[in-house]
Amino acid sequence: METKRNLKYFIAPPLSIVALIGWVIVAAGGILLATGIKDLTFISIIVCIVGVSFVIFGSGGKSNDTDIEFNISERIKNLQELSEKKFEVYEKNFLKMLQPVNLRGYDFEAKEEPLYYKKGADGVNRTNYFMGCNVIFTSEKIYIYGRRFSLIDEAIDETITATYFFNELKNATIEEKIYEYEKKDRKYQVKYYVFSINKMDDTPALQMCVDYGADIDKYTDQISRAIVTRKKELEKRAAEAAIRRAEFKAKLEAEKAAIVNDTNE
Repeated sequence: METKRNLKYFIAPPLSIVALIGWVIVAAGGILLATGIKDLTFISIIVCIVGVSFVIFGSGGKSNDTDIEFNISERIKNLQELSEKKFEVYEKNFLKMLQPVNLRGYDFEAKEEPLYYKKGADGVNRTNYFMGCNVIFTSEKIYIYGRRFSLIDEAIDETITATYFFNELKNATIEEKIYEYEKKDRKYQVKYYVFSINKMDDTPALQMCVDYGADIDKYTDQISRAIVTRKKELEKRAAEAAIRRAEFKAKLEAEKAAIVNDTNE
């Protein structure tokens, strides 16, 4: 990962001096071309090419939105494959009512410093920390496999793994929060969203900032319903198993009593 280019994405001004000069040259070439004077056509094209070269050179030292997204996709593209191998759980084991879920988001609650924020030209709110996570559901458990990393520091790169039985879980939630930052002595606020799968004591089994959209609302509802449904089914199975054990124990006691009676006779 090109961490230096990524750092400049967050802290460098939108236009460098070299790129700004380039745009001025391009504009000058465009004006010359617009005059329609044939003798200036070739010169104006050369001027535009020079200007574009300056723009490219001036912008080449930092990542853009596409570069950032590519860096991320390369790091989280195989999370489910890694999860299946680690936990030895595969498609035949997946819960039919809820297929594996992939979550992703820029971390606005990072404990590390510094925390940088930027709204990209594509409208995406980004920080220099990111987490991707795959969650697999089977009939009895959920399997969590995630990767959290920094876009500007190679040393910050951790793998997050966990497994939970459904009867350890309560629900899934999505919460809207506010990130505040200052720019040119003015305070600004940005909305971000935190997704959680909660344990029975309301502590998180999984908690992460996520990209908000219709999918995350759907996942929240589906996971909550799956937890309720599977807990009821598992409780029913446990009760039935307890009854079978009690009946088997009673049968053994009856057989023992019959043997004792036969012996006494």
